[in-house]
Amino acid sequence: MLAGLSKNIIVTEARKRSGSLITANIALEENRNIFAVPGPVSSPLSEGPNELIAAGAYPLVNADFKNLL
Repeated sequence: MLAGLSKNIIVTEARKRSGSLITANIALEENRNIFAVPGPVSSPLSEGPNELIAAGAYPLVNADFKNLL
């Protein structure tokens, strides 16, 4: 439901198998904008956002997120 109601989805931290990634993938199917905060490759909580960025999500690396809200 969240993916259907939102214009933009921001993923800050997510494991490779998580509800956040499920929501992001549903949002992709609905042509929503996906933004992800990159993190260290050694962190399990960065696997999700880094994977989304590799798949085409917009990297969110500075305070520009305020314009998305």
